[in-house]
Amino acid sequence: MVLINNQPEENNAFSEKIIENGLSIYEVIRVFEGHPIFLKDNIVRLSNSLIKSNIGIRVESLGIPEKLQRFITLENMTEGNIKYVLHFTSKNPDEYIFKIPHAYPTEDQYRNGVPTMTLRAMRENPEVKYINADLRTQTNLLIREHHVYEVLLVDKDGFITEGSRSNVFFIKGETLYTSPLQYVLPGTSRKRVFQLCKDKHIQVIEKRIDSNRLNEYDIAFITGTSPLILPVNGIDDIRYNADNEFLHRLMKDYFALLER
Repeated sequence: MVLINNQPEENNAFSEKIIENGLSIYEVIRVFEGHPIFLKDNIVRLSNSLIKSNIGIRVESLGIPEKLQRFITLENMTEGNIKYVLHFTSKNPDEYIFKIPHAYPTEDQYRNGVPTMTLRAMRENPEVKYINADLRTQTNLLIREHHVYEVLLVDKDGFITEGSRSNVFFIKGETLYTSPLQYVLPGTSRKRVFQLCKDKHIQVIEKRIDSNRLNEYDIAFITGTSPLILPVNGIDDIRYNADNEFLHRLMKDYFALLER
């Protein structure tokens, strides 16, 4: 089922290709135990995307929490990912709410990390979460062909910015490093890591990450709606030891947020 302008429609009459033409601003919300988690962060980011795109819609007027809860009830969802899309082709946008496939990391991946690779590519206007079908198609193909979990984007100056659907952090000692906000999509999980580090008095340094100096770091991890916080055991030919006590403590504290 898909909600189109808050009206239920059958899935067989809907294709995501409909929202690939024109401008589509979206959010992916994770459902945990029948409720959307960290929804306030998603709504704040959606509001920021609308403002950055010069669209005069107040996010409060959309009634997103109520519509999402209606969808969850209709679908009898307990866990999974929901995509919320505002599709602009005329004066009034169309609104879509539907489930999307999810692949949450396994216990082994959380313990031992996942492989990644880099791609010379950038998203235009990275602070806006909009559908970029060409980039998504390219990265999905690389993920399948090279058997990696994620593709990390490298800008024209050779700096790693973010993942195709995640943010990325690097660890040296007990200090975190990540690309400055103006170069990345402000992920909700990224925001939670910053808040957690503030609460635990862990230093986070925002700096541009040189893709030619990745061996200077002890390990990396990605954050996102599906992985939450997931160790990276390799980037291209660089290998990291996922048995990093500091990172596993950070993960434990992060997962405790879900329980709360």
